[in-house]
Amino acid sequence: MEPERGDVVRSVDPFKLGTDKQRPWLIISNSEHPFDGEQYVAIAISTKEYDDSIALAPDIWETGGVPVESFVSPWTIHSPRTEDFIAWQGRVTDSFVDLVVDRLESSRFPHISRA
Repeated sequence: MEPERGDVVRSVDPFKLGTDKQRPWLIISNSEHPFDGEQYVAIAISTKEYDDSIALAPDIWETGGVPVESFVSPWTIHSPRTEDFIAWQGRVTDSFVDLVVDRLESSRFPHISRA
């Protein structure tokens, strides 16, 4: 599987303990990523809502979806490799991905920039 920016994929979660060590991830990297096709930049999707979470509303899905109310956590960044992907789950709109990236790059996260 070679996901593209905007795809939601299930992958190993390096932050989880126990036997259920996977979660959905939103791919935010594009073809300009230096390891495109091998490694990606992804943002965690969670069923828990935090102050800066962004809801995955039904209207942002081009195809697919999540079975329960879920949120993107823009500060939870992961760089999964192709071999870590378990399943493709869907695709969100480009404008939603742009919103997530803008939130990631916002003043709340000054250590990250568009450079």
